Amino acid sequence: MRTAQERPTSSSVRKHSSPDARLLELERKFPVPVEQLFEAFTTSESLKQWWWPQGMYADQVEIDFREGGRYFINMKGYESSSGGMTGHFEEIIQNERIVMTDQFADRKGDAISAKEANMPGVWPEMAYITLEFESLDSQTSQLKLFQQGIPNEYHGDCIQGWAESFDKLQKYLGSPRH
Repeated sequence: MRTAQERPTSSSVRKHSSPDARLLELERKFPVPVEQLFEAFTTSESLKQWWWPQGMYADQVEIDFREGGRYFINMKGYESSSGGMTGHFEEIIQNERIVMTDQFADRKGDAISAKEANMPGVWPEMAYITLEFESLDSQTSQLKLFQQGIPNEYHGDCIQGWAESFDKLQKYLGSPRH
């Protein structure tokens, strides 16, 4: 993991957007220090608590949180089937940024195509998620999410899904153990 002083002059953020899959952008403030918000993205235990929208949960999370490290998150719906995502961390700057690849995954964590995941539409083989963290003051931080490769017709669903996940993240960050 790099520190801000080791930041490259040109970043790999915001790749692979197109007219059919424009960049999805979300922004949310959290009433916690930026270090606490960033930490919620770094371990299997924390991601299991909040990753995925309402009505779903992460039943399997594997994470090697380092540049080049792999992750796999499998989700299950309380009333539906399961699906997952996998990828690698391309860039990690402590308390500032995480850039990760994003691919559909089978139940074993192997990357699969959108067609194999039964996802209609035109999806890239690999997409990117960029998370930017900013300290607004000692007790308030802001998270900006940029996701590439989501077909335009699914932007509304993705925005709703991330908003619900961030609601769960808000509750997780406010729990007594944090």
